[in-house]
Amino acid sequence: MVSSDIKYRNYMHDIYNTFSPLNWLLEIFSLDCIRSEDNKKSKSYWVVFRNVLTASFLTGVNIYTLYYKFNWLYSNLVTSVIYTDVLQMVYDIFQYIVDLYFAHKYGSDVFHEYVLHYAYIDGTFGTEYYSSVKKRITKVMIFIISMWGSSNLCDFLIWGNGLGFLAASVFSVAYVYMLIKILTNLHVTLHVLQIESRLRVIGDLIQDYYCGSVSCTARIEDAVIKKNWFYYHKTKLSSQVHPVTNVCHQDSSDVKRLSRCYLLLTEQVYFINRMFGLRILLNCLSLLIDMVRFTNLTVRILLGTQHTGYTQAFFPSISTFWRSLTCIIVIVSLVNHCEDTYRQRERIIALIQHLVMNRTLDEKMLAAYIELRGLVQSQPINFHMAHLMRIDYPLLISITSLFVTYTIILIQSI
Repeated sequence: MVSSDIKYRNYMHDIYNTFSPLNWLLEIFSLDCIRSEDNKKSKSYWVVFRNVLTASFLTGVNIYTLYYKFNWLYSNLVTSVIYTDVLQMVYDIFQYIVDLYFAHKYGSDVFHEYVLHYAYIDGTFGTEYYSSVKKRITKVMIFIISMWGSSNLCDFLIWGNGLGFLAASVFSVAYVYMLIKILTNLHVTLHVLQIESRLRVIGDLIQDYYCGSVSCTARIEDAVIKKNWFYYHKTKLSSQVHPVTNVCHQDSSDVKRLSRCYLLLTEQVYFINRMFGLRILLNCLSLLIDMVRFTNLTVRILLGTQHTGYTQAFFPSISTFWRSLTCIIVIVSLVNHCEDTYRQRERIIALIQHLVMNRTLDEKMLAAYIELRGLVQSQPINFHMAHLMRIDYPLLISITSLFVTYTIILIQSI
C-alpha cells in the first residue's frame, strides 16, 4: 500500500504545503481539512466543538442583525430589497452549516488518503510542480480577495457616510459570508489545479516521447512539433521523470503506469465532486442571489426610488455594482480553471492520436497507447455540482440567463 511506503512522505509534505496559502484563512471559519496524524480522540472532539461554536456564533449574529433591521432599518428600504436581503441572510447561514458538514465529513482520514493518492502519482512521475501550484493559487487568492476587500471597504464607507456607520455595520455581516463563499470557491480551485497540473505532466510525457520517436512518414505535416501551433511548448521532463527515466525509450509498462495514474486521477476527481459538489451548487446559487439583489439595488438607486442619504446616486450605485462584479469574477474564475483542466484531457487524447497515426510503434506500445486513449475517452475528467450541472462555460450562459430573468422581474415591480 502507498501508506506503508516511506518514500512517499516527502511528496505528502509537499502536497500539504500547496494548501498552506489558503489553509490559514479556512481555519478561521473551521473549513480546513485536518491531517490524519493529528486526528486523536481529543482533537476530534475539539474539531466538533469548534464547528458548533463557529456556527452558533454566526447564527446568533444573523438573528440579532435581522431583529435590528426589522425594527430600525427596513422601514427605509423598498420591499424587493428587504425580501432579497432576508432571503440572502437565511440562505447564507444554511450554506455555511452545509460547508461545515462536508468539511468535517471529508476531512481528517479521508483527506489524508486523498493526499496519499497524489503521493503515489507524483512518485510515479518523479516531477515537482508544487511551487507552480502554490504560486498560481496565491495569485488567484490575492486578486479575488483584493476585489472583495476593496469593494466592501468602499461600500461600507459610502453607505456609512450616507445612512450612518451603525446601519452600515449591521449590513456588513454580508461581507463575512461573501468571504466564506470566496474561500470555498478558492478551495475548489486549488483542488482543480492539482488535477490540471498532473494531467499536464501526462501530456508532456506523451509529447516528449512523440518528439523523440521515429516518424512513419516524412510526407505529412507534423503539427505536434511545430513551434507556432497548439501543442508546442518546452518541457523539462526528460531529465526529471522517475521511474520513466528516459521518455525516448519508454516501453509498454511505462505507458501502463500512465494509465494507472490517470485512473487514480479520476478517483481524485470523484472525491472532489463528493466534497464540493453540493457546496458549489449552493455557492453559485448564493452568488446569483447576490448579483440579482445588488443589481436590483443599483437600478433603484439610479432611478431615485431607494433613499441613500446622498443628493447624487453615483457613489452608492458604483459601490453596489462593484460588489456584483466581485460575484461574477468569483464564478468565472472557477469555471475558467475547470475548463483549463478539460483542455489538458483533450490534449492527451489528441497527442495519443498523433502518436498512433504518425509514429512507428511496436505492437505492445501501440496496444498500450490505444488502451490509454480508450481510458481517457471513457473516463472523462468532469467537475460537477451534485451531479446536476457540469462546471463549464455553458454554465456561465445558464447563470447569465437566470440573472437577467430575475433582475427584470424585480425591476418590473418599480
